[in-house]
Parts: sequence; C-alpha cells; structure tokens
Amino acid sequence: MEKFVQNTFSVVRATLVLFFFVVAMNAVSQEIHFSQFYANPLSINPANTAWYDGNLRVNAMYRTQWRAIDSKPYQTVSVGLEKQFQFYDFSYGMGVCFLRDESGYVGLINDKILISGAFAANVNGHNLSGGIQTGLVYKTTNITHYTYNNQFDLGGESVFNRNFENGEQENGRLFHLAINAGVLWDKQLSSNFIAKAGISLFNINTPYESFYGVELEDTEQPLRVAIQGGGKYTLNPKITLQPNLLFMRQEKATELLVGGNVDYVFKKDFIVYGGTLFRYGFSKNYDASIWIVGAKYKRFNIGASYDINVSSLHEATNCRGAFEVSLTYLTPSWKRSKVKIPCERF
Repeated sequence: MEKFVQNTFSVVRATLVLFFFVVAMNAVSQEIHFSQFYANPLSINPANTAWYDGNLRVNAMYRTQWRAIDSKPYQTVSVGLEKQFQFYDFSYGMGVCFLRDESGYVGLINDKILISGAFAANVNGHNLSGGIQTGLVYKTTNITHYTYNNQFDLGGESVFNRNFENGEQENGRLFHLAINAGVLWDKQLSSNFIAKAGISLFNINTPYESFYGVELEDTEQPLRVAIQGGGKYTLNPKITLQPNLLFMRQEKATELLVGGNVDYVFKKDFIVYGGTLFRYGFSKNYDASIWIVGAKYKRFNIGASYDINVSSLHEATNCRGAFEVSLTYLTPSWKRSKVKIPCERF
C-alpha cells in the first residue's frame, strides 16, 4: 500500500508539472460562468467531482443579466449531481452537469452536458485530487434575429431592412465534443486554517465552432485556463472566513474574481453568511462588485448574489448587472468509522 501511495503521489506531481507546462505554452475568458463559482464546482474544475464530505451532492443555479440593455435578458441555468465512492483510504467520484445559456434577443443558446470523474488521495497530509471531464456542446441560434450586409438600406426607415434576403445559409446549429481536466490541492496549514488551490483546462481538444462547418484557425475554440484559490479560516466557534479567488484566461480575454464570505453560526445546524467579490478584466479594468448573502440549514445551502455593474457600460445599465441564486443539497457521508475492538491477549 505504501508503494501504491508513493506511485500515486509521483503521478499527481507529474500531472501538475505537465499542467503548468501546458498553461505556459498555450494559455491564450470566459464562456458560461457564475459569480458564485464556488457553488457550481463541476463547471470550474473536474477535480471538484465528489470533493466534499458526504455521499451525494446536488446543486442548481440560475443567473439573469443585462435586462437593462436588452428587452430579453441573458439567462444561465446549471444543474449538477455527484456521487462519492470509497476505496480503502482513497475516494473517487462520478458526476454529471447540465448547463444552458441563452443570450438575449438573438436567441443564441449554448447547451452543455458534461460527465466527469475524479480520484482523490491524502499524501503526507496533502489532499490531492485529479479529474477529467467530457461531454457534448450544442449551440443553436435564430438567424432571422440578426442583420447582414445584404440587408443594408440607406434610404429606408431604418438602416437595415429585414425584408431583404440576407444571403446566408439557413444553418443555425452546431455541436462538438468537449474535453476538460483539472487538479486540486488542499492542506490543513494550522489548527484554524485550511488552504486550497487548483488549476483546470477546458477545450483541451480545441474543437471548431462554426454554424457553417468551417474549420479554420478563427473558428477553433481556444484553450481556457482556470486557476482557483481559497481556504477556510476559523476565527472562533461562531465566525469563519472563506476567501475565494478565480482567474480565467482564454486567448486575450481575462477575468479575475476575488473576495470572500463570512460564516456566522446563528444556532445549531443554522449558519448565515454574507460577503463580496470583485470582478476585474485586465484589458477592461474594473467590471463589477458582487454582493452575496445566504444560509446553510442542516444539509442545505442557499445563496443569492447581485452584480453591480461599474464598467464603461454602467451609463447604459444604470449600474444594474446580474442576479444569481444557488441551491446545494448534500447527503450525509456513509464512510465507515474506524472502530477499535478490544481483545484478550495470550
């Protein structure tokens, strides 16, 4: 068993080296994303699969944004289910996640169904997990809601006349395979502080995305890199700080979310929390401030957040951004407790 642990640690270490090498060579953000990213673990890192103290985990999220700009807001929905298994001192898990994102008036719909698996082990006090995820991405759109060069009408009542032929092929759907992977680490650094970090890669297979089946460099879905950080700091039996960080990069697009929550034990089995996150895009500077409130009751966790837009769009949005709600349910762990049975000695 000791040799197996050493081999496992060597594999994980080699994987980490490989991941950072790939990032350095290819990281060049964001697709579907949430402000409460920590409540949607499967969409952030496949290594999060079954990374919890429990048996089953079910979570759901809903996000709506940009109602101030478009008469039909952008809406995003996510549902996830995970199951944990035990193998001696190791654990592994399987999970499935469904995501749907609908972009406003044009009706661009992005559906994803992703299946993930992960393996976790404790090596010399370090908790390590590695996971892989694969699934299908299906996109559709209503091309009649777009305008094209052929519909330009300078003498008309508006600049574009939808009665003109658009000259485009009637093809508004595509699908492709997605392959993602990630690793996670956490460790109890002191009696009251646990640190956590991870890195994940999305679109490893760099699929092509074109409604007309064009396979060119411009239609290749680039690699997306996500780096997570956080922890848990217990101030006293009543108050716990939970810092969170997420950095994502895809080609020239970047996003940084940094902040945290404060948990307060109101009474047994009932915790309330609140916090804030700040979103930055390095090429577009400060984007939004996010305010979070929530509660944990027994095995349930519900959270709500609101993004206050302070980017250059704030004049059009009147600082209105996105509303988001999350719900998580975790069933109790079924791990067997180690029991010492006294016996007579001869």
